[in-house]
Amino acid sequence: MSQTLPASVILRDVSMRDGLQDEAPVPTETKLALFEALVSAGVRELELTSFVRPDRVPAMADADELCAATTGADVVRWGLVLNRRGAERALAAGLTHLQYVVSVSDTHSRHNAGASTDDAIAAFEAIAGPMIDQGAVMEMTLSTAFGCPYEQRIDPNRVVEVARRVVDAGASSIGLADTIGVAIPSEVEALVAAVAKAVEVSIGAHLHDTRGLALANGLAALRAGANRIDAAVGGLGGCPFAPGASGNVAIEDVAHALGEMGVDTGCSVIGLIDAAVLACAAVGRPVASHVGVAGPRFSC
Repeated sequence: MSQTLPASVILRDVSMRDGLQDEAPVPTETKLALFEALVSAGVRELELTSFVRPDRVPAMADADELCAATTGADVVRWGLVLNRRGAERALAAGLTHLQYVVSVSDTHSRHNAGASTDDAIAAFEAIAGPMIDQGAVMEMTLSTAFGCPYEQRIDPNRVVEVARRVVDAGASSIGLADTIGVAIPSEVEALVAAVAKAVEVSIGAHLHDTRGLALANGLAALRAGANRIDAAVGGLGGCPFAPGASGNVAIEDVAHALGEMGVDTGCSVIGLIDAAVLACAAVGRPVASHVGVAGPRFSC
C-alpha cells in the first residue's frame, strides 16, 4: 500500500451530471457556459450528462444536445448509463466514454435501477463486450461502496467481489462511490487498497461531503492507490434516489489542497472558483466550498 501521494492526480469534474441532476432543469446554454468555464480552468475529464429517462431525471433531458454542442472539445467527456438503452443512446450521440453504475447494495440498486445488484451486474456483463466492440470505453462506478441509506454498512468483501466481476466483464476502471457521505479515511484507505489488490485497473473515488470528511477521504484514497478524485464545483450534487445524500466534495477545495501539497492536477483554483460561481448562480445556491468563500491560502 502506498503511503505517499502520487505526483499527479486526475480531477474529474462531475458538476454537469451529479451536480445538476437533482436540481430544477438548467438551460442548455448555461450548461455550455459552465462546460467552457471548466475546460478553461484546466479540467480534462468531466461528466457531461447521463442517458436516463427524462421523466425520472428531467435535469438530464438535454443529453443529446449537450453531446452535439461539445463535440471536438479538448476534454474527455463521460456519460452515465444504467442499461443497454442508455449505452446505445450515448454511442449514437457520439459519446464513447461510458460510466456504468451498479450499486453494491441490493436495496439501493432496486430503488435506483429497478434491479438487484446481481441482476445489474448480469446486465453489464451482457452489454459490455458489444459496447466495447463498437468503440466504447466502459467504466464501472460502484455506488454505496462505503454505506447505504437502506442497508447501512456494506461488507467490503462484497465490494471486492463485484469489482472483480465487472472488471472480468470489461470495465477498464473502477470508481468507488461514497454515495451518502458516510465513509471515514481509515475505511476508504482499506477498501481502495483491497480493490486495488484484487483488480489491475485504475481506481477513482467519488466522494460526498455529508459529514465534512470528503477531502480527508480523498487523500486516504490517493495514498492507498487511487489515481482519480471525482468532485463538483461549489460542492454541488446529490443522488435523488439515495435519502441523505448531500453534495460532492468541492473540486476547487481538492485542487487547492493537492496543489499546495505539490500534487499536479492541471487545474487553476481561481478558474474553478469562477466556474463554481457560475454553476451555483444557475441553481440559486451559494458557493459552499472553503476556498470559494475564503479564497486560496496564498496567491495561486
